[in-house]
Amino acid sequence: MKKILMLVTMVMMLAVSAVCSASNGKVLDSEEAIAAKFISGGNYKAITSMMTEDMQKNWDEKAYTNLQAQLAKDFGKLTTNQLLVVEKHNGADVLLYQVVAEKKPAARFVYLICTPNTGHPVLGVF
Repeated sequence: MKKILMLVTMVMMLAVSAVCSASNGKVLDSEEAIAAKFISGGNYKAITSMMTEDMQKNWDEKAYTNLQAQLAKDFGKLTTNQLLVVEKHNGADVLLYQVVAEKKPAARFVYLICTPNTGHPVLGVF
């Protein structure tokens, strides 16, 4: 009887821990990936597929490169980029990140992630 009770207790503990460590969900995971890829300073052509049409008009490769250079100058290397708040809106989500960098001990980055008619999240402009 004790073995069965211990087995049931262990299974329940594993079930609770599995639920607690579950991912944020498909949509939020993809939104977080977009924000991480945008701020990491990757290839501009790879980033454009994650932008709305309006953002693509306003953000050319030069503007993106200038942003990355300015971030490197003002912040240095980012050491922590932690999601703090997710605001759900009709057709868009706002993600607020707490950032720690070499030159700045604390900062916050805000991303607007739109979900246009395609149903796939993309970066938007404020």
